[in-house]
Amino acid sequence: MVLRRAFLAGAALVLAAPALAADPPYLTARQLDLSIMLPPPPAPGSALQAQEVQQVVAVQHAASPERIKQAQADAEETVWAMFTPTLGDRFSAEKLPKAAAFFQRVTDSEDEVVDPAKKVFGRKRPFQASADVQKIEPASSSGSWPSGHTTRVTMCAIILAAMLPEQREAIWARAADYAQSRIVLGMHYPLDLEAGQRAGTAMAALMFAGPSFPMDYEAAKAEVRTALAP
Repeated sequence: MVLRRAFLAGAALVLAAPALAADPPYLTARQLDLSIMLPPPPAPGSALQAQEVQQVVAVQHAASPERIKQAQADAEETVWAMFTPTLGDRFSAEKLPKAAAFFQRVTDSEDEVVDPAKKVFGRKRPFQASADVQKIEPASSSGSWPSGHTTRVTMCAIILAAMLPEQREAIWARAADYAQSRIVLGMHYPLDLEAGQRAGTAMAALMFAGPSFPMDYEAAKAEVRTALAP
């Protein structure tokens, strides 16, 4: 009876214990405050704001149905959606578990750093600011400055280009095209993308200098290079 009670008590503790927390992001807003680092966006009603709206409208009018479909697919924010079209099917979460865990922490860092800055800047997205801009799903109502998608793809491009320098040109071409999808969808202005590129570059630089990132990077790099070897 005593053993049975001890077993039941132990089982209850196991069931009551919280699930193990996921690995933390490599970077937070406490380490990098983008609301201080980035310049402010164009002011509402300014000539530059009006010019940016016109640029978004022009991009949307020029976009083919195929380009719009690609932009909708590019709304997915994983490193796999970003770069499997360039690196091939061997670049996948299922085949690269170490890289999957590593890039999850990288992209989680974008949420932690960019979301607070979006709230501070509070720039309205193009489809919210002008009826001339088409809202193409999936739409987001969070702030427009900086572009989170562009921040993410810039970070990931820097990291992947370091892992695969022989594919650097293709990686950066894909990153630029992926970021452009945000304009096609009416989610961002061109200058939002520039702000995202600045943010992503700063974040990648700080992560490479961080305490836990370098070791994880080397493990992910070895796995990626082995998987993608000819």
